[in-house]
Amino acid sequence: MPSANDDNELYEVILIYSGVGYAAICPGIPGAVSQGTDQQDALAMIADAMAMCRMYPLPGEEKESRREELREIGNAKIAELVAECVRDGWQYELHQVTPQLISPPVSAG
Repeated sequence: MPSANDDNELYEVILIYSGVGYAAICPGIPGAVSQGTDQQDALAMIADAMAMCRMYPLPGEEKESRREELREIGNAKIAELVAECVRDGWQYELHQVTPQLISPPVSAG
C-alpha cells in the first residue's frame, strides 16, 4: 500500500468561499474534498484529505500511469470549476498543495 509521502508533487486545488468558510476540492485525487473555516484551515484540511486518498486509493488508482491520467483530468476539472465560479459570482482561489497528513494533537497526561 502506498504511504501518504509517496507523492510529494503539487496538485491544483480550488478554494471556494461559501460565505461562512471555504470548500476545498482537489479533482486530481479522487475523493479529495474538504472544508475549513478560513483559507489556512481549508488548505491544511485538503492536504490531509489528499494524503488519506493517496494512502487508501480506489482499486487501480495506485498505478503511476493512472495517477498521471487523473492529474490531467483534475486540471481540466479545475478549469470547469473556475468557469462556474466566474459565471455564478463566487469567490475562489487556486492553490498548489502537496498531500500531507496533519499530525494529531498530543494530549498531555
